[in-house]
Amino acid sequence: MVDRFEYIDQRSCRSSLNILPGNMFLDDAGNMIQEGYLEHIAQSAAAYIGYCRLLEGKTVALGYIGDIRKCKFSGNVAKKGGILNTDVKIVSVVGGITMISATTSDENGEILNCSMKLAVDE
Repeated sequence: MVDRFEYIDQRSCRSSLNILPGNMFLDDAGNMIQEGYLEHIAQSAAAYIGYCRLLEGKTVALGYIGDIRKCKFSGNVAKKGGILNTDVKIVSVVGGITMISATTSDENGEILNCSMKLAVDE
């Protein structure tokens, strides 16, 4: 659910996803369902955390979503053939828990913003 990183720095990243036919998060009309955006955000953050761990000389560990809050959908819907862009910002890191804020958009504007906690097995 992540095709590439557009940029990465110490506290944030931007990822993108080409929404291809056959994506498991598309409905029968070819529209991305809400769970698809959340999965894209979670995988974007997980890939970012894994990349940072590699830079620190650590192994990439198994992770999972611990919490999703302040989730606001704009009503804009991405369709197959479109491109999602997600901006992830690290809010805090305590132990193996990373709190992020994220915004996902496409060519028509913002779709979703939320806060998410991701936990990493150490």
